[in-house]
Amino acid sequence: MKWIAPIAFSLMAVAACITLFFVSALKPTSTGAFVFFAAWLILPYVIICAALLILRRKGAASFHWYVVAVIVSTGGIVFLADVIFWNQDAQGAIAVLMTPVLQGGALALLLPIAWRLSRNTLT
Repeated sequence: MKWIAPIAFSLMAVAACITLFFVSALKPTSTGAFVFFAAWLILPYVIICAALLILRRKGAASFHWYVVAVIVSTGGIVFLADVIFWNQDAQGAIAVLMTPVLQGGALALLLPIAWRLSRNTLT
């Protein structure tokens, strides 16, 4: 079980770096715009990592929580790649700004499932 935490945190760090690359690919017009977009799009990774660290210190983080974190991180990257590179359209800017909200929704949907799975494995 100890091997999953470093892998999950490493994958989330890679996802955050890829997100920064995507922000630079958007070519914001100013440094302030770049910082705003970068901070907004990195926010889900920061929240997920902080939550996992808190759960880990309490001893409550199970394998399923880390899997959910990796799924949500990967989903965010795939969604951004789709919006920015694969299917560019006029609503792409709104979709980019909605990415953290969608990641939060995915997290809210997957966490009860992970909680249920972790309870079934422990009993």
